[in-house]
Amino acid sequence: MKRSKTISPEPALLGLLMPAPKHGYELHQEFERELGQVWKVGMSQLYACLRQLAEQGLVSVHEEPQAKHPTRKVYHITPAGREVFLDWLRQPSPYLNRIRLEFLARLYFFRRLGLEGLDRLVAEQKAICRERVDSLRRSAAQEQDSFRRLVLEFRQGQIEAVILWLDRCLESR
Repeated sequence: MKRSKTISPEPALLGLLMPAPKHGYELHQEFERELGQVWKVGMSQLYACLRQLAEQGLVSVHEEPQAKHPTRKVYHITPAGREVFLDWLRQPSPYLNRIRLEFLARLYFFRRLGLEGLDRLVAEQKAICRERVDSLRRSAAQEQDSFRRLVLEFRQGQIEAVILWLDRCLESR
């Protein structure tokens, strides 16, 4: 699996459209208010993502005339967009650095939308983390260089902390 360098906020935008259609500025405000501690998205990035989502048929756009203001674009999630969002929502994050953005966003949407399946997602995420801990433990045990061994042990400790935190996600519902 090739690791993407950037993590797109597109699935999170789809999630914000699940309850109701919204215009771009409203989406940006909600993104900042609800996910701003987790994910930073600028206005230009948000509008670029919305254009891509529309091109992919995951959102539809309706223009809403306004008196004394330019026409406003209102974004609606399509059935295909709902399917893509729900598929993304149920996938664990394959890499530790993606848990900070993707998993936290998934956790937010499970709670916000009142969806079932968080237990399964947490169990799958923990399984991925345990596999990585085991791999790091084996590598550290075989490593001859003391500095490299410390680095591997540090990474192992980080993932073990994530596993404990994942348990907390289920406790604090």
